[in-house]
Amino acid sequence: MRNIFSIRQATRRAAAHHWRCQLNNPEPLSHNYTTTVRQSRANAWLRNYLYYSTLIYVFSHLLIARFGLSIRLIELNLLLICLVVRFARVPKWIFWFILYLAISGAIGIERGRDTFSGFFIEFRAISINVLYYYYFFTMLRDDAERAFLAYARLAFWFAVIAVPVWAITCIAFNAFIRLRGLATEPAQYCVLILPAYYWAAYRFLTARKKAIDLIVFTLTLVLSVSSLGYMSAAFGIVLLLSVRKRYLVAAPIIVGMLLGIAYEVSSAVRIRVDETILAATTDELAGVNLSTYSLISNAIITQQVLKESPLIGNGLGSHPESHERFIGSIPGVQYFENLNLESMNALEAGSLSFRVLSEFGLIGYFGILVFLWHFHVGGRGPHAAISNAILVCFFLKLIRSGEYFQPEQFFFVFIYLLNYRTAHGSPDRVRDRLWSKLTGRPSFVGHEPAHARMNG
Repeated sequence: MRNIFSIRQATRRAAAHHWRCQLNNPEPLSHNYTTTVRQSRANAWLRNYLYYSTLIYVFSHLLIARFGLSIRLIELNLLLICLVVRFARVPKWIFWFILYLAISGAIGIERGRDTFSGFFIEFRAISINVLYYYYFFTMLRDDAERAFLAYARLAFWFAVIAVPVWAITCIAFNAFIRLRGLATEPAQYCVLILPAYYWAAYRFLTARKKAIDLIVFTLTLVLSVSSLGYMSAAFGIVLLLSVRKRYLVAAPIIVGMLLGIAYEVSSAVRIRVDETILAATTDELAGVNLSTYSLISNAIITQQVLKESPLIGNGLGSHPESHERFIGSIPGVQYFENLNLESMNALEAGSLSFRVLSEFGLIGYFGILVFLWHFHVGGRGPHAAISNAILVCFFLKLIRSGEYFQPEQFFFVFIYLLNYRTAHGSPDRVRDRLWSKLTGRPSFVGHEPAHARMNG
């Protein structure tokens, strides 16, 4: 990938600015030409660092889980990004969103169902992530297209690296190990590649491009043996095929066949499905697999929370407290207490849906659904494909991933939002594209216009 901010063009702009100042003001300038050029180069280098470090950060969940680097890296980058992005008034929606989180935590603490430490950890991390990605995309002039395409290229290499890592792991343990690459678990690996996987499938169907990417993503997804990954891929197939009317009837048939094959061929998938259905119908968890235990136990706890606070939940960061209060009353939990696994996924509820319902109630969950519906781009074309690609990831997160500030979380949220604005012709985007057509220059320094990138 080329430098997103051209060092050479930064030098040229600095030189042009210097000579304009010399012509307009014959008096000696307070700073010389060399200083101006150095400052411009340093600014371009800093922007490039922020751009690429953020893209790499999206795939860094394993390093974060092992070394706890998440919030520290974002805090450092937030300080650095303030040097290259002019401080602007934060949009009202960010202010109201952060205020809503604060009020939710305050109500939960006042009721005695939340703790200040639990609330503050979540509130601080979410606020920093939202502000950072807002300023990050401000630095990119809201160019969500470029950020997504760069992510898709990195996701391909992330998947390529996962194959030898999986092979070495299988050899080392002398057994078949589910592929997870450099992610913490197979489901997390699927979260990271699914948007790029959908984009590769879309480009292959519409332009016969990205065939290698499609093969690699398919292979690694199959080797992950993730039932949730398979379900999300099936959801993606429905979205991909339902765009064309002639495939509308075939979509559910194809999806049903693929899921049926996965159920019959993979014993791991079959065990998870059977035990989850059995546990959900009997509320008995003794002896089930860990994934089923995490899902069903947190579902029961969420149900208890909704009985006592259905509309607003128990407050941001309260689910661990709710888990501790209700886990002992669930049948079969003693089996996992003997293994010291009863608190598995207690922090993140094993599912974003369960956690949001537990901490923000029906109002909070309805807000997420409204966000996904309102900012979704329908129809055909690249913007609709990007919207669907990220929607597939959100589908998996609502089922499985309950963490609020995973590295990729707000990266995808902002792309989803900005992609909607671009598709519906926000004033800034219309102005940039008009400028590109009138002058023949790209709307983003050093690169081709947006429509050319989307077709590459």
